[in-house]
Amino acid sequence: MKVDFKYIASFLVVVLLFLGVVVLSGDYIDYRRNYKDFQEYMAQKEQQDNGNSETPETGTIPPETTPQETTPAETEPAVTPAPMVPGEVLAGSHAITDVSGNVLWQADSLTQEEVDAIRGYVAERKEVYSWSNSYEKTLKINELDKLILGAADCSFPNIQITFVGDSVTEGIGGNVDGAGRYISYVNYVQDALHFGTVLNNGKGGRMIADYTGDSTYSIAMDKDQLFNINSQIIVMYAGLNDYLTTLEKKDFGTLDSGSTSGYCGQLQILMNYLGEYYPSTDFFVVTAYPTSAVDSSTEVVGFAGGTPTLNDYLEQQRILAQRNGFHLIELYNIGFMDGNDPQVVANLMSDSLHPNDTGYQILGDHIAAEILLYYLGIE
Repeated sequence: MKVDFKYIASFLVVVLLFLGVVVLSGDYIDYRRNYKDFQEYMAQKEQQDNGNSETPETGTIPPETTPQETTPAETEPAVTPAPMVPGEVLAGSHAITDVSGNVLWQADSLTQEEVDAIRGYVAERKEVYSWSNSYEKTLKINELDKLILGAADCSFPNIQITFVGDSVTEGIGGNVDGAGRYISYVNYVQDALHFGTVLNNGKGGRMIADYTGDSTYSIAMDKDQLFNINSQIIVMYAGLNDYLTTLEKKDFGTLDSGSTSGYCGQLQILMNYLGEYYPSTDFFVVTAYPTSAVDSSTEVVGFAGGTPTLNDYLEQQRILAQRNGFHLIELYNIGFMDGNDPQVVANLMSDSLHPNDTGYQILGDHIAAEILLYYLGIE
């Protein structure tokens, strides 16, 4: 078929004319103007979002904003460090571990406010030690001991503790429980600190050395039966009977003389043995409180200063405790429950030597507070 190009050319001319009319129409011109405005608006918005206030199309810059005068901020007070929260181990404290090194107890239950309160009570208690009246002093010490124990509110459920001593540890002079056993300071230590296991190896008449030939009354001779190797803590309260035992000739002895006889010789054997064979155990040595009772032995040998006093006996314990790294709980030198004070004897004692129930409670609170303060690292 033959194509007629004249008709095709004519058709194209008509189409082009139609398009020209459309392009030049008002609607199309408005569309292009609106589209350009829209593009300018979007460009300005993008510039503003980027922090640039210049209008991109016109190049104009908005008037500068006059900066407002500002008042310098007030100096804020120093920020107090956040208090220690439960779960954070108290710095300087002493953890209790088993023989394998596993931690059985650590000081992680106190806030900083509680620690600060305890330190305040300890500082106040130290000032009380200088008071002259033993009865008033002892009551005030007990008041502060209770505040210390109450502020800490610690317990030792995984710990075994053993007490070794004489009739004061046994509880003679105090009340008895339903089973007929004496209630001594040991019971009140337990009431305050809640140990998992408590062994009371106190016995009336027991002493350090063997003066009578009956080794069951000598702590040094019966040490393997009295000191429990499975205990993490051992408290020894003894020496009063060594001082008071009446003999025609009593051997005081001398430390470091090489002799194993007399008070000093057997005490040294005992404490050196404990330091060597109980390396994982914490030992607390309690010095007896003062008493008006005196040693009436005819002769005491091995002591250069005449007749030794109770404090001379206790001083040997202090020396050996320090050498072996044992912890000392001092009663004698602070005048705690001094039996020379008539008010102490009348109110806190059942006789000249043994506490009554009130005295045992006060003694137990103090020993408990001292044990606790050691483990908290507050001394």
